[in-house]
Amino acid sequence: MNNNIADNTDVLNTKAERGFVKYPRHESMIMKGNFAAAEAAKLCRVGFIPAYPITPQTSIVEELSEKVSSGEMDATYINMDSEHSGFSAAMGAAIVGERVFTATSGQGLFYAHEVLHAIAHFRLPMVICNVGRPSIPWNIWSDQSDSLSQRDTGWIQYYGESSQEVLDSIIQSYVISEKLNIPVMVVLDAFYQSHTSENIWIPDQSLVDEFLPEKKLTGNEVNAEEPKVIGGLIPPEHYAKFNYTYWKDINTVEEVSTEVSNDFEKHFGRKYHNVEAVNIGSHTKTVLVTMSSVTTTAKGVIRKYPDVGLLKLRLFKPFPKKSVNEVLKVLSDDAVIACVERNFLGDNEGAIMQEMQRVLYGKSYTMYDFYTGVGGNDVPPITIEKILYKINNRSTGDASHLNEVNWIDIEH
Repeated sequence: MNNNIADNTDVLNTKAERGFVKYPRHESMIMKGNFAAAEAAKLCRVGFIPAYPITPQTSIVEELSEKVSSGEMDATYINMDSEHSGFSAAMGAAIVGERVFTATSGQGLFYAHEVLHAIAHFRLPMVICNVGRPSIPWNIWSDQSDSLSQRDTGWIQYYGESSQEVLDSIIQSYVISEKLNIPVMVVLDAFYQSHTSENIWIPDQSLVDEFLPEKKLTGNEVNAEEPKVIGGLIPPEHYAKFNYTYWKDINTVEEVSTEVSNDFEKHFGRKYHNVEAVNIGSHTKTVLVTMSSVTTTAKGVIRKYPDVGLLKLRLFKPFPKKSVNEVLKVLSDDAVIACVERNFLGDNEGAIMQEMQRVLYGKSYTMYDFYTGVGGNDVPPITIEKILYKINNRSTGDASHLNEVNWIDIEH
């Protein structure tokens, strides 16, 4: 099995999933996802936090404010007047070599769009947390349209299924970001993760310090003794060179992510992969493709369906092409790929379907897209059952029964 991939045929029955494993040098706590993100920033010893509140992210920066004001964190915390200025301040701090963290959501991420491009292409390492919510019509509930609409800004994107995965992904992301000088966005679902309390293992500070050493300066930082210009006008002959070096490094992310995950497992005892395969083999007739909290629900449902597998996407950008193809190569040519979308980006297909079509171009699999959970609609087990029912009964002769793209739990 490729190291990029977790093959968990009975993933929900592992002792670790049921909480029976005690991790050395950890403390067991019950914690909401937003607090887990703030705790991760503290454990990573971030030195600069520009903050602007926006629902449902606000409790992340509130918690960090308390940690700094109480002396629990040795960091500079600044209240900004907007997300655009917040990310601009984050960019400035990263330019002088500080380890930076901030968090945002929805319109806040949209407002920072211009600066997201600059941070990525100035090759500035930092990690941020985005609590996924939609845009217009105005809405604060769970949706992934905000982060997925920023997939072309040059940031690495991870999506966490649990609060534990969010905390652990932030720790891993600093290693990846500072190794490649590419920023990382860790995304969690609004309310289903951000405001839901879960069992979580908090590692000791010394354990994190061993995995993530103090940030080292590269010599490219701005300082008063050696003035330099960053962001000046670049002529065409140099512009392409900057993009070429970025292209080379972004194409190593899938491999570097695996290396960091392997190292993380040695230190912390928990294993993560770019994608996770559940019950995918030559016998599998249908594969659900999911991200974040919907994944847990789908895992429970497919226990009743021995011919249904699941592909969980953890690394979404750059899209893990090698990992996905490795997982799906065992499928028969008549297998069905069903993408479960908690996003709407103004196109026919959702973001997952678009990426899967690109990666699987030329393959003979039948692919369907299912919009569900958009704008915070719940995705209970019965919704996953409806998706499987539509797929399993697609040969009824009713042309309207199943389309290439389908909306579930919506009145037409």
